[in-house]
Amino acid sequence: MMETTLARAALYNFLAAVFGDLPTLTLLDSARQIVPGLANESLSDLQREYTRLFVGPGEGYVPPCASVHLETQAEKPLLWGAEAVRVHERYRAAGLEIAPAQPRLPDHLALELQFMQHLCACQAEAWARGEAEEAAQWQAQQESFLREHLLPWLPRFAARVERAAARTFYPVLLRFALEFLQSEIEHLTAVAAV
Repeated sequence: MMETTLARAALYNFLAAVFGDLPTLTLLDSARQIVPGLANESLSDLQREYTRLFVGPGEGYVPPCASVHLETQAEKPLLWGAEAVRVHERYRAAGLEIAPAQPRLPDHLALELQFMQHLCACQAEAWARGEAEEAAQWQAQQESFLREHLLPWLPRFAARVERAAARTFYPVLLRFALEFLQSEIEHLTAVAAV
């Protein structure tokens, strides 16, 4: 169980890096090894695509923050919406604080994926210490965070990126991420039932 949980944590960390910063050559190499079907696109083209899609402003900007995609009743969805507050509270409940210099909002995709990595790492540590009950609590937090926070908005975000993208790199990685998160729900539900 511990090895599987550490592998899951590593995959969350990879996805957080993909959506958290400009791509690097190292990240591109990793992405091509992990995700089948990625086109061989130049680093400079992908860096421009990342900036256009996720940093903005301008045409094609798709904010990678849950509040924008969940609060669809608002005339113009805003950053730092109610979802950002809820996610920030989840981080605090798990003993985490966002660094003061962190440029991202709490509900930024990269931070939510890093949070999942943290929850997996905590579960692996509990397994290593032989604390099955604590490991189960960390697992329950993973499942609830996926169901309540990541999965409700990620499909909408992925669809908007698919429409706005000039290259296939980020749409392919988002499809991969969605498939992974769906498999996570199935895995976590199955393990909890045992």
